[in-house]
Amino acid sequence: METKNYIEWIGTGSGLNPTLGNTSFLVGGEGERTLLVDCGFTVTPELIKKGKLKDVTDIVITHSHADHIGGLEGLAFMNFFAFKKRGEARPNLYIGSDEFANNLWDYSLKGGLEKIQTEENEPVKAILETYFKVQATQEINIPGLPTVKLFSTPHVQGMGNYGMRIGEDIYYSGDSTSLPPADAKVIFQDCQFYESKGDVHVSYDRLKRELPADVRAKISLVHLGGGWDKKDPRADGFCGFVMPGDRFEF
Repeated sequence: METKNYIEWIGTGSGLNPTLGNTSFLVGGEGERTLLVDCGFTVTPELIKKGKLKDVTDIVITHSHADHIGGLEGLAFMNFFAFKKRGEARPNLYIGSDEFANNLWDYSLKGGLEKIQTEENEPVKAILETYFKVQATQEINIPGLPTVKLFSTPHVQGMGNYGMRIGEDIYYSGDSTSLPPADAKVIFQDCQFYESKGDVHVSYDRLKRELPADVRAKISLVHLGGGWDKKDPRADGFCGFVMPGDRFEF
């Protein structure tokens, strides 16, 4: 019997629409490993509520905005102190470059995670590797799951930022101003519901205007901000909006 992998969405909202949760998803299968893609400030509480936080063995981060990394401190503390995931039991943390890893620690996580103490009341000066097995890579190979390949994509000027291909067929844009490729069979595309000179996400109207019908028909839209509930994506030729809890098998 063919092994089934899945994508399960934890949240599908934009950073300014946390009512749908921060955009994040799990990639899993019949094996023992589960990959979490992004961990914004709503994600760790939602994983705890679903009873799935302990299952996360691998994490990949697309960029350093809080709606994509703001839950990492809570996740790190839960793993280290509650689940005792230390040493080889730490989750793998995949980051697109060493510079990104250093910036993630120095500018986002260090203030909350650096100073801890042992059960014997001894102070510890932690580093990112205290909590995670850090791998700076753009190709992620996890037993039992399809290969994930990161690629740089434009979002905010000067910020390291990645989208990804999951296996050969699935494209996830991450936060991006780029249009998706025509060759993917399944496309999860972020969007925004306005257009301006300073766009940091591709707009819904641009996707509708510039993509041919056969590509739009493969797109499920995520990272939903204000105005999402006033659109009819199916009428506009898209697959539809992804909602928190939606699950896709492949």
